[in-house]
Amino acid sequence: MRTSGAACWALQLLACFTLGLAAPRSHYCERADVAWRAYRAPAAFEARVQSLAGDRLATLQVRRVLRRQGGWPRRHAVLRLRLPPTDKDACTGRFEVPLKNRQNYIIFAERAGHMAVALGPPLRRTRKLLRRIRAVYSPGYIRQAKVEPMHSVRTTPGSGVRLECRATARPPPRITWYRDGRPVTEIALRRLRVLNYRRRSVLTIKHAKLADSATYECRAQGAIGPPAITSANVSVLPPAPDISYSSPCPMPGPTTFCLNGGTCLYFEQVQEAACKCPEGFNGQRCENKEASNRSIMEGND
Repeated sequence: MRTSGAACWALQLLACFTLGLAAPRSHYCERADVAWRAYRAPAAFEARVQSLAGDRLATLQVRRVLRRQGGWPRRHAVLRLRLPPTDKDACTGRFEVPLKNRQNYIIFAERAGHMAVALGPPLRRTRKLLRRIRAVYSPGYIRQAKVEPMHSVRTTPGSGVRLECRATARPPPRITWYRDGRPVTEIALRRLRVLNYRRRSVLTIKHAKLADSATYECRAQGAIGPPAITSANVSVLPPAPDISYSSPCPMPGPTTFCLNGGTCLYFEQVQEAACKCPEGFNGQRCENKEASNRSIMEGND
């Protein structure tokens, strides 16, 4: 069953506001993306403003119908339009434009009795905007998400970490990040930040700590199909000890202390044993295997 345009809009508002102060900040806002607005709206049309009644009501005449909700609206019909409250969120606030008489606008709306209820701010009509909206309504436009593989990172405490997830879909994919299976939005760390763009997302960690070692997963969800997933390991390791001050481990069975082919070394100064791990393994005893990148791509071009 198709969710109403108003319901979709309300869900998107809730999703953005529930991120709160602990959530990563975002440059890209799906609610302001024309492709997503066109895809979700029950009706879309170009209309000319005839009169205004306050800030939230307008009378307009339909000039061009881009998508109908049933048989509504009809070309040349005169409609009363109810506008949504002013969006205080900086994500979409810059897209709002004041309506002016005798000007043409693109309206995404749904029918409510004899009125039209706008789903988000009307947009000034331009040829480029019309082409973008028509592309959404053309056959074969919708494509499920694909992602490119990410690269794992090995670094030392205090360094910066940057993971970039590139994804494509039509409309643009919704990208979310997970750390060891937990949504990043639930991790209240100021050092952890996510910047979303139209077709990519960047996760950065400032002043990495040993606790930041984890598997970071990027999930790109399109309008259809399962999410496309790619992951990368972040290994924050202490600086490598100076092996010139080490000697082979004197303990019985030193080959059993280090796993996966690691070399056991003993440091006289601190009187501790450590392992020099082969490529692809880490941990105190080389017990952790670095997972390879994986990319799950669904759908065809």
